[in-house]
Amino acid sequence: MMYRVATSFLAGALPVRSSHLDKSPPKSILLRRSASNAGRIFGLSASQSGPAFCEKCGTPTRLMRPEGDERARNVCGNRECGHVHYRNPKIVVGAICTRENRVLLCKRAIEPCIGKWGYPQGYLELGETTRQGAARETREEAGVRFDPAASELLAIYNLAGMQVQMIFRVELESDDYEPGPESSDVKFVAWDDIPWDDLAFPTIKWALEYARGVRDEVSPAIQERAKILTADGQWEIEEEGRNVISI
Repeated sequence: MMYRVATSFLAGALPVRSSHLDKSPPKSILLRRSASNAGRIFGLSASQSGPAFCEKCGTPTRLMRPEGDERARNVCGNRECGHVHYRNPKIVVGAICTRENRVLLCKRAIEPCIGKWGYPQGYLELGETTRQGAARETREEAGVRFDPAASELLAIYNLAGMQVQMIFRVELESDDYEPGPESSDVKFVAWDDIPWDDLAFPTIKWALEYARGVRDEVSPAIQERAKILTADGQWEIEEEGRNVISI
């Protein structure tokens, strides 16, 4: 039996039978896998179109709409496998840490936005809660520790269906900090001294502005914003379902 190895698949993956490459998934609407076609039909960019090879058996995938599904998915081309690869939004967690009316900021030592400022944040890891993830990111980027249970949810940002950010706030019990590998500098600054024009991402400005406005409130309302792409190709920011600004 002849085998063909999927060279761009993960190292150590099983070889792929040539015969599997010609088998079509059953009862499905098959589409060309080109990124341009995916974008035209389903509004997908190349980065959204999914893996080229099956994560289970290494067979090339095909972009298609599985029977009973409303969206295009990357489906294994091996009929015996037929694994459907789902792509879901990434979860980002962050913490706005304060100490005696000052806020903790980190200067990014990595791309994107190297040299820009922000609060500790990063992707949620498997096996941790969102509060635990925010505490871990703060420890890794700023050398600051806090009890995750002491933090409270401040904001939720939905970014074009690709990323969901959950930002917490917490009052620290110590001034101690130490820059981690991803930070070139860490410092506490007064709210009025935040470098507003030198922040890494728009969401950082959203959260810091909101945190400043409710800093004296106990358990303030959670700010909810969404960045969406309209049917006419324009980006809009919505807050609690209401349009805020077109960009």
